[in-house]
Amino acid sequence: MIKTRVIGAASIAFVLSCSQASQTIGSVEPQAEGGASRVVGSACVVDTDCNPDGSVKCLNDGFLGGYCAPIDCRTGSCPSNSECYILAGGARACLAKCESSADCRQGYACTDNGACAPSCGETSCGDGFACTEGRCVADLTKHPAPRFPEPACDDAPDWRCRDGANECGTLYPFEPADGPGYTNYPLNGETATDQYRSFARKDTMMLVKYAAALVACKTKGWRMGNGKVLALGDMSEANGSIPGTREKDPGHPEGTHMNGYDMDIGYYQLKGNDNQLRPICAHVENGKEAYHCTAAPNNLDLWRQSMILGTMFSTDRIRVIGVDGKVGALVMVAMTSLCKEGFLPSESCTAEKLAYEETDRGEGWYLFHLHHFHISLNKYPARGYPTDMLGVVTTPSSHGDLRLRDRRMRANETAN
Repeated sequence: MIKTRVIGAASIAFVLSCSQASQTIGSVEPQAEGGASRVVGSACVVDTDCNPDGSVKCLNDGFLGGYCAPIDCRTGSCPSNSECYILAGGARACLAKCESSADCRQGYACTDNGACAPSCGETSCGDGFACTEGRCVADLTKHPAPRFPEPACDDAPDWRCRDGANECGTLYPFEPADGPGYTNYPLNGETATDQYRSFARKDTMMLVKYAAALVACKTKGWRMGNGKVLALGDMSEANGSIPGTREKDPGHPEGTHMNGYDMDIGYYQLKGNDNQLRPICAHVENGKEAYHCTAAPNNLDLWRQSMILGTMFSTDRIRVIGVDGKVGALVMVAMTSLCKEGFLPSESCTAEKLAYEETDRGEGWYLFHLHHFHISLNKYPARGYPTDMLGVVTTPSSHGDLRLRDRRMRANETAN
């Protein structure tokens, strides 16, 4: 089994829509029509999908596939064909009007109060999901594809750097920018001709290229998810410094993203035209940005994400991989299932290197992993060297490593 730090109760339900409409809508008063800029109820991932200026919100928490809706509505403020409703919890939003469920898009039903609200049926959730008590949840009992026939994928690049410690530890720009299964796109002030935040050790680069290519090949027939390639984020600068240092604005804590050992990578996602780094979940608490998932992910391609993590764990190069607390428990269950059925090698599920916090314990993983997972490599360049020893800091990155042994010991106690 996967032995990892589990902080707080693990929530296994991967909620993509909330409870049935009668439970989602609170007290309801039909309101008069007003003005707005976009059809209410349209599918979305982020606010700008609804309106370029972000004035129409994309409701994600409990709304399957997202739901464009003006919020904080009042009598007479909603656009044509929508009305103002009070949602569970007291928030107000304009919801699409309906006379029957045929007036609503797939995954939604017409409530007795005449609003298109989240619901589901046996066939409405899509591949890899099941309808449970009116909610679309990840069906962890069914894999996204048959085990066989399986693509051979013999042309995946080698992850092992055999060129000696000096060469394997040399920092290079991550090139080419686009390769099998991945894209290294400009972000955080980079341009296509100046990706100064995208330097990695040669062995780090080889591992990521291998994992991305192999997962792209193995999962190319899987029907769930957006099917897009892995998107790479911050690495290190050319001299090994923290990304942003050149501009006198380091973008990461001291001791992490140094010397090419670390990389931020966007999650595989269900919706959208790419897998660039963006939130995969609701992340607002009491009206304020929380910087972590406040509800189960609603835009995470769980099975591909578990495949990429398991593929990386099957090598001896990973020191630790950090994910958001709402992602960790899901990945643990999914990887165990993939290992059991042979989609992943057994090494993937004996790894003790997955880190996440469901409550803030000060270990460095609770915040800022809602839009990416963070990989950190160990110090040694090849199999046969000591790697990732319990309680031993083996890389310049300090992101969570000082409590690594304590995390594992308590995980073992939990597992037992």
